[in-house]
Amino acid sequence: MPHWVRWSVALLGLCAMTAPAWADQYADASQLATEKESQGQLDRAAEALEEIAPQYPQDLDLTLRMAWLRFRAMSYRRALSHYRHAEQISPESSDARLGIGWTLQRLGRCDDARPYFEALLAQHPEHSVAKDGLAACPHPRAVSVSMGATLTAMGYSDHYLRNAGVAVSPRLELSILGKWRIGAAYRYSDFFLKVAPLLASGSYAWSLSTINQHEAYAHAGYSSSTFALMARYAFTQDSRGSTSAAHHIGASLRVSYLGDAQLHVANSIYSDLLIVRAAPSWRLPIGRGFSVLLGGVGQWASGSLLGSGVLELSFVRGRASLYAGGSYGEQIRPAQLELQVITNMLERIAASAWGGLSVQLPYTFSLILDYRYDRLRRLTDIPLSSESNAHYLTLGLSKAF
Repeated sequence: MPHWVRWSVALLGLCAMTAPAWADQYADASQLATEKESQGQLDRAAEALEEIAPQYPQDLDLTLRMAWLRFRAMSYRRALSHYRHAEQISPESSDARLGIGWTLQRLGRCDDARPYFEALLAQHPEHSVAKDGLAACPHPRAVSVSMGATLTAMGYSDHYLRNAGVAVSPRLELSILGKWRIGAAYRYSDFFLKVAPLLASGSYAWSLSTINQHEAYAHAGYSSSTFALMARYAFTQDSRGSTSAAHHIGASLRVSYLGDAQLHVANSIYSDLLIVRAAPSWRLPIGRGFSVLLGGVGQWASGSLLGSGVLELSFVRGRASLYAGGSYGEQIRPAQLELQVITNMLERIAASAWGGLSVQLPYTFSLILDYRYDRLRRLTDIPLSSESNAHYLTLGLSKAF
């Protein structure tokens, strides 16, 4: 018998022996996925199918099932990967294209999702699910407006000068064609001082009972779902005149690929100090609506180098998002222009912590509740100064038109 015939017979025999095993494996994985799905463990159900998926790279139904399980579990990035693979298997699959569109919409990438819904409606004008998708991702108006305001209550413990404070900030932003943005904000702060101690000479250490601070912000730039570049400017002035007027010039860059990579830079020009600040970060999705932000802050302050590390965990579900984080390492007068906040205090910030909630309300209202804490270093050249704490509680409401 020729050798090629023997090899062919052996190969056919091997296939005959392994085919039932593969079939059993497929059936077992499908049954396990069904059980996990019925128990509400959607990610576990998808994982059962993903273990065998490499053996069936052209199985459209299997790929779509994994995508749908991940979509329902809000693991949108994994769902998107499966839906894109399904489109490669069958470019005409309406389920794959709809899945891509809706997953992009859930990821906040309506500009990318819209063409999928439009293409399906061009082929099937009465496709109700595609209509719903286009309604969820309408074409942006030529000009839209967002208006809002924040109110911040401040409290200080063990601080030699400040007792408490309050700040109010109205804000306005114009969006042109959904991508070009220009905005401005004004922030007024009033700080309530402690009773001035009596010095040996009979005079008081300070005569003011309050200090007020004025801040003005402006920004302009381009922002899409995958890329953003924003130029920023701010101006500050307080009633003491000790820092005179200060100018802050900065920029923000975001690139969204495998998460959001961001860089915020600011140059603060005070009468007594020059500060250059850079804050790089990368927000990485970790599944089930959770993401983690890793970053840091570096400052050059008239010859001194300062630095801190940043960690934040966030969770997004539907219209609500929660976040909590902290930083450790020294900063001086940080100008967080992207947050429209400048902490114009003489003390260095040794560590910070924060947490908050953001909710998208009906009728395009948005609500934010934010708490922040700063640990402040003692000022060596002021005898009354000591290690102290600063607390900030902010409530914000905005409306898009």
